[in-house]
Amino acid sequence: MTVETSKKLLSIFGIIDIIFGVLGLILGVVAAAGGGLVAVGGIAAEQADAGAAGGLALLAGIVLILVGVFSVVEGVLSRRAAKDPSKAKPAFVFAVISLVLAAISLISALTGGGSPVSAIVSVVINGLLVAAANTLRKEG
Repeated sequence: MTVETSKKLLSIFGIIDIIFGVLGLILGVVAAAGGGLVAVGGIAAEQADAGAAGGLALLAGIVLILVGVFSVVEGVLSRRAAKDPSKAKPAFVFAVISLVLAAISLISALTGGGSPVSAIVSVVINGLLVAAANTLRKEG
């Protein structure tokens, strides 16, 4: 992969990561707030099912917030590496971590009987990010 292609890939996928990260943060805050309210309401009404469901929604919201933060950071680092190849090492590290998480998600989708399409797309995109960041890391 050429340096120019790597810069373009990191720049484009960096913007996409930032957008999806912000969306994940928003959805995570909404899910955590809603889940917290349902959990508190279920506990106050002494309904164990509502309290448990709210707790799970709260947990899912927290996970979404963490994933959103990770995605925004990865996007910012990718954009920074696209502008200055000497700063590609952090982008490479985050891309490798994302690739491992995407591979785990793919394995989970395949073994759980779910639809692996989004996991496959995620593995391909993160594989391209790793290759692009690695190319710039070697140049920088």
